[in-house]
Amino acid sequence: MSVFFQRFWDLIRRYPLVSSCVVVMMLLGAANYYFFDQRAILASQHDDARVYGERMMTVLAGHTRLTAQVATTQEAVELIERNLIQENDLPENLGYFYKLETASRARIAQISQLNAQTLIGNPFKAVPFSVHVTGSYPQIIGFIRALETGPRLARIREYEFTRSDAKTGTLAMDLTVELLGSK
Repeated sequence: MSVFFQRFWDLIRRYPLVSSCVVVMMLLGAANYYFFDQRAILASQHDDARVYGERMMTVLAGHTRLTAQVATTQEAVELIERNLIQENDLPENLGYFYKLETASRARIAQISQLNAQTLIGNPFKAVPFSVHVTGSYPQIIGFIRALETGPRLARIREYEFTRSDAKTGTLAMDLTVELLGSK
């Protein structure tokens, strides 16, 4: 053995308590370094879990509101799907406009369903109608309002007002309306 190692061994035998304390202190230092590194990793995981929990808490707090919004959205979708028109059901489609005529007391002089254009990738199609309505100004406005607020989704593409009869004060309106329909 070397002289240095021999002296070191003699020192350990002469002071066994101090030597064992130094060995224990070195082992505890290594364990401390390992656990300190593990503590940093666990602290990071804890912070991630805390942030996730806080986000979940806000979601859970709004659960009843979200449930109500989902129910409202589902009701709206069902209402829209119930009120879609079928392009080939001409009597039902024209009957819708005649119901509006009755409600507004305007008179539909002419109505015709035009050919619908199908858009690729769209589950719906717009079914156009050409309508000629006559009546007083309040009656025509009532017809338009009934068309806008009715159960069917409608878009007025074109319209034109003309004076039908100056003596009676009646107006005529030509409009092109698109109703939302299913394919």
